[in-house]
Amino acid sequence: MKIRTRYAPSPTGRMHVGNLRTALYAFLIARHGGGDFILRIEDTDQERFVEGATEIIYQTMKDAGLSHDEGPDVGGPVGPYVQSERQKKGIYLQYAKELIDKKEAYYCFCSQERLAALKTTLQDGKEIHVYDKHCLSLTQEEIEENLKAGKPYVIRQNNPRTGQTTFHDELYGDVTVDNSELDDMILMKSDGYPTYNFANVVDDHLMGITHVVRGNEYISSSPKYNRLYEAFGWEIPKYIHCPLITDEEHHKLSKRSGHSSFEDLVEQGFLPECIVNFVALLGWSPDNNEEVLSLAELIREFDYHRISKSPAVFDYTKLRWMNGEYLKRLSDEVFNRKAIPVLQDTIHKEMDFEKIAAMVKTRIELFSDIPAMVDFLEKMPEYETSLYCHKKMK
Repeated sequence: MKIRTRYAPSPTGRMHVGNLRTALYAFLIARHGGGDFILRIEDTDQERFVEGATEIIYQTMKDAGLSHDEGPDVGGPVGPYVQSERQKKGIYLQYAKELIDKKEAYYCFCSQERLAALKTTLQDGKEIHVYDKHCLSLTQEEIEENLKAGKPYVIRQNNPRTGQTTFHDELYGDVTVDNSELDDMILMKSDGYPTYNFANVVDDHLMGITHVVRGNEYISSSPKYNRLYEAFGWEIPKYIHCPLITDEEHHKLSKRSGHSSFEDLVEQGFLPECIVNFVALLGWSPDNNEEVLSLAELIREFDYHRISKSPAVFDYTKLRWMNGEYLKRLSDEVFNRKAIPVLQDTIHKEMDFEKIAAMVKTRIELFSDIPAMVDFLEKMPEYETSLYCHKKMK
C-alpha cells in the first residue's frame, strides 16, 4: 500500500515549532517511503479562525521546503482540501447520521445550563464536563419533534461505559484504557460544523491517509478515534505520537519564549534550512548521529521508529551553533549579499566590505552578531596614507 501522510493545520496564526515538526515528520515519512504528502486546512473552529493565516501556512511550507502533492492550492483527486468547503457539501453530517443509524451516535438537545450543571472541578482546579447520556434515552418521536421544532442540537459519540478499548501507537505500542474514561464527545456542533476530532477521522479515511503524525497530547483522544473507525468498519491508520517540546526550563514551549514559531526564528535571522534541520532533531536522531543534515539527507535517513518518547528540549544555544555551521557553508556570493548591508549599516565609511565579510563569516552564528564584532572599525580614526611611507626609504 502506498504511504499517504497529511499535515492538517488550523489557520489560527503563525506556525508553532511543534506544528512545523508534525508537518516535517509527515513529509519525511512520505518522501522516505515514496508516498504522497497532503496538505489539508482544518478551519472548522470558526471562532479561532484568523484572517490571512492560511497564506502564512502556504508561505511557511514553501520556505521550509515542504512541498505537498495534494492540497487546496494544487488540487488533487480527493478534494476539496479545506474542511469548511467539505462541510458545505454535507460530508460530515452524512457520516454522523450513519453513526446514529448504527446506534454509535445520538442527538443531544441539552441546554447550556444543564451541561454547566454536569461539570466537575478537580483538585488542581481544572474543570471537566462528563456527559451523562441523558439524551440517549429520548424516543424517536421526541427526537423528531425536537428536530421539527428547530431545537438546537449536537451529535455525540455513543461510547460504552464498561469494558476496555485498546489502540496501537507505533512508538508507544498497545495502549489500553477503561471505557469508563471515555466521554461521549461531540461529533457535530450546534452550528453545523464538525468537531476537530470527528472531521479528522472522516477526512483521513476518505483521503486514504495511512500514517497519522501528531503530538502526544492527542494520545488520550485516540481510543475514541479508534471506536469511530471500528463503528464505520474502516481500516485504522498507523498512529505516530511525537513527544512534547519544552523550553530549557522544561516547561511547554510557549509564545512568551520569543522563538516558538517558524516566523519568529526567521525574523531573528535563522536560515530556514537550519530551522528545519534543528526541528527534525527535536525528538529524533539518525543512525549516524550526524547533526547538520540537509533536507535531502533527512529524507534519506528518516526512520520514524527512532522518534523518542521523552520530551524534546528546545536548546536555543544549539540552534545558534547550528545556524553558524550553515552560514559557513554558504557561498561567498550568498553570504555577502546578506552580510554586506549589515556591515554598511554599521561602518559608515569606505572600506573593503567583502574582505571584512570573509573575516566574520566563520565567527558569527547570526548576521545580527556582525555589528558588535566590527563596530570598532567605525570608531577607528583614519590616517593619512603618507604616514605609512618611510621618508628615508625614498
